[in-house]
Amino acid sequence: MASTPPVFVPFRFQRAELEAKADLTPEGRAILGRIGHPEKLVTALVDVGQVRDAVHVLSLILPHRQAVWWACLAVRLLPDLDRRKQDLAAVTVAERWVQGGSGADAEMAGEIANACDPDFAPAWVATAAFWSGPSIAPRGQQPVPPPSYLPGVATRVALLLLSQDPALAGRYAFADWLAIGLALMGGGNGAQAQADLRGRLAEARPA
Repeated sequence: MASTPPVFVPFRFQRAELEAKADLTPEGRAILGRIGHPEKLVTALVDVGQVRDAVHVLSLILPHRQAVWWACLAVRLLPDLDRRKQDLAAVTVAERWVQGGSGADAEMAGEIANACDPDFAPAWVATAAFWSGPSIAPRGQQPVPPPSYLPGVATRVALLLLSQDPALAGRYAFADWLAIGLALMGGGNGAQAQADLRGRLAEARPA
């Protein structure tokens, strides 16, 4: 697996972007209206049980590399990923983009995403990397920088679809992925949070 992103976390807190793109519940929007600090906002949402909103907010306020890495770590928990060649390629190129931030890797991620089934999480992991690149225009055309919120949206879609993946047999809920996101928010690499979730999956498997 690719090396982890930097420890420093320069949050992307933009209230207007969160209001327009985070798809918050009314309670989540009320909390956003009161709190202007990114970490405190996520913590406040978790404290009142608005875990869905916390995932939506965190996917948008994390830097793009951390957001994509979050999706990569989560999708790596699929027990059959190594047998899903196209999906594995999608996650691998996204991890490579996290490691190097290459525009070429972002472009390749978009190409692989288009070849994957969009009803499954790996397609959206690669899409998150593509939308983090310098342009979403076809090769050879005038560059079109992607809107800054798109990688976060792709990340949360990946997490949602991952929760519904038949390979996980309902063993994880959407909220379970928050542990990895919180570790990244705190400057960690998410590896321990991923390992904890992997252990839970192993314990939940039928004998």
